[in-house]
Amino acid sequence: MNSIETAGSGGTRTRYLALKILKEINQEGKYSNIALKEGLRGQSLQERDVAFVTQLVYGTLERQITIDTLLKKFASLRRVNPWVLNILRLGGYQILYLDRVPDSAACNEAGKLCGMHGLSALKGFVNGVLRNVSRNRERLLVPEPGISLPEKLAFQYAFPLWLVKKWIADYGPEQTETILKPFHTGDVSVRVNTGKLPPTALKEKLTRWGFHVLDGYYMKEALRIRDAGDIGANSFYQDGSFAVQGESSVLDVRLVDPQPGEILLDACSSPGNKAIYMAERMKGKGQVTAWDIHEHRVRLIQQNCKRMNARIVVPSVQDASSYQPEFRERFDRVLVDAPCSGLGTISKKPDIKLRVRPEGLSGLSDLQGKILEVCSRYVKPDGVLVYSTCTINPQENADVVYRLLKKRRDFVLEDPLPWLPDALRSTVRGRMIQLIPSRDHMDGFFIARLRRKNGVGKQSKQ
Repeated sequence: MNSIETAGSGGTRTRYLALKILKEINQEGKYSNIALKEGLRGQSLQERDVAFVTQLVYGTLERQITIDTLLKKFASLRRVNPWVLNILRLGGYQILYLDRVPDSAACNEAGKLCGMHGLSALKGFVNGVLRNVSRNRERLLVPEPGISLPEKLAFQYAFPLWLVKKWIADYGPEQTETILKPFHTGDVSVRVNTGKLPPTALKEKLTRWGFHVLDGYYMKEALRIRDAGDIGANSFYQDGSFAVQGESSVLDVRLVDPQPGEILLDACSSPGNKAIYMAERMKGKGQVTAWDIHEHRVRLIQQNCKRMNARIVVPSVQDASSYQPEFRERFDRVLVDAPCSGLGTISKKPDIKLRVRPEGLSGLSDLQGKILEVCSRYVKPDGVLVYSTCTINPQENADVVYRLLKKRRDFVLEDPLPWLPDALRSTVRGRMIQLIPSRDHMDGFFIARLRRKNGVGKQSKQ
């Protein structure tokens, strides 16, 4: 009999599940969204228990840097058993940040979790550390006097100190605090397949089925579903009525501005949502070539195209950083949504800030520059090239665009305002868009629209 079967029901079972998922993320390198989805699958939990497990996992990860800092005041964590380390983090999160969980319950349940892993001898150690955290809670959550502003912000928002210092250098202290502020409503953002039904009709259908549905913040084709549950099991998702797609991603396609009959390239396409949306805006006339470097991710694009009935999307395995002469000047519009650090999606995936390293960022910038330069060769004269990422790191964004413009004098930056909702006009700096989650209520995307010279003047608005 395994541990989950002996965990019983209620609080111990939900905490055991959360602990197991945290261990997989922190020690085995699993991505949080995948580990949580797999961990909950087949558990037959009530809705409130699913919500509690989700909160324990994401809440602990979001605060983990601060929690570890505080735990170190009472114990050396360097040689602690990995299960015990995550038990301490889980208990620390409940004591420090969850008012509805009594401290005594958090301590007692932590002891039970030790016993379930044959670590009963360490119950006293775990209990002692967590009792100390509980007794000193109010004092612990106040930043120590005399620390620098970067240290204070890193402690308060649980971010790596080097990253806070970097953003202060890039954006200044005020903007950095805006970047660090969490933004997560728990809503699932979806884009309605408007070729199948209007957004009002889908909203009405979902509401009738008992879902709490809100309009998108900026895009008329976007909806937000509250307490969506397993969205993949939703019958309207399965019949292609909508795609799970954030409004930043929807805006990205609006900047591409695809037109019926054109030939387009989505160079880093998986899971294919942007390519599929391009096909919808082209009313099924023309072709969207959708590349990904991994075969299993191309299969995912194919599955999504079939579900959404996107017949003009042609997925294939292709390395976008490797120049292929047969595609030279072939496409009217090219979208490069480049692989990136994902720092604009930390609110949804808090494990990103635990994984990111300074040395990794420079390597990404080199790869992004190579992909953009290669794909610029595929754009027809007078064609459009859109570069985007889901990060707020300038070295992966504006710097990459400037390097291309220096090398390719036949490209110019275009003003994005004609494609931008009025409420987002303030996000434009130097003709490029930078979205910040806590300020703009969506993922932290960067978008730049470029046009190849020779025949400027054929812009078309949405």
